[in-house]
Order: sequence, then C-alpha cells, then structure tokens
Amino acid sequence: MSNAKDTALLEQSLLALGDAYDGIAAELFQNFIVAHPQYTKAFANPEAAQERMTRETLEAMLGYASGEWWVASTVTNFVDLHRDYDRFKPDDYRDWFTLVIETMAIRAGDAWPADANLAWQRQADGLMQMVTAELS
Repeated sequence: MSNAKDTALLEQSLLALGDAYDGIAAELFQNFIVAHPQYTKAFANPEAAQERMTRETLEAMLGYASGEWWVASTVTNFVDLHRDYDRFKPDDYRDWFTLVIETMAIRAGDAWPADANLAWQRQADGLMQMVTAELS
C-alpha cells in the first residue's frame, strides 16, 4: 500500500537530518548493543553490519511507504540473515526500528518535521507485521 503523504514526510525528514546522518550507523549499533548485550557476539564484523543495517532499514521503511514490491523480500532477508547470527525476537526488531526513528529525530533537532516520527512509526509498524509473520 502506497502512502504519498508519508513518503513525502519521510523524504523531508531525511533532508532535515542532512549532515547529522554522518556517524549515525555507529551510534545506532552501539546503542542497540548496550541495550541488548546478549547480541554482542552475534555480529562478527560490527563495522560492516552497522552501516548496512541502518541503510537497509531506512530503505525498507521508505519502500514500504511508497508501496515498493521488494519490501517483503527485504524483510524476509533481514530475518533469514539474522537467524544465522542468533535468535532475534520481534521485540529486538521493534527496538531497532524505534532506536532508528528516535535517533534521527534527536540528531535533526528543530529541523525535524512535525509528524515525522508518526510517519516513520507507521512504516516500522508495517515492517513489524512482516517480521512477526516471518518469525512465526
């Protein structure tokens, strides 16, 4: 399902984030691991994983908002790949999506558009439905 209003809001918020995006992947990954230390050893190469996880999460959320056909297979790949590392639970994915949204908003500061968090959260909720189905 495509949502042009959310897609536009997501794109505006990424533009508002601008240069504050630099270094966000490392911050996100570090904060996720602090909150979930049991997964520290799950990532053999955290430097490679952190940027890929961040970029793929944002792409999937944007793709979901714009109704892209490939989002479902991307989510399947998220889940399958992480099964190789550890037994990640739906709440772990939810925590990651929430962390991504909150960190972008904090980094963008006053430039973050009104209702952007809600728009991002709607995409996270859609991805979570797929993640939960994959883990069932």
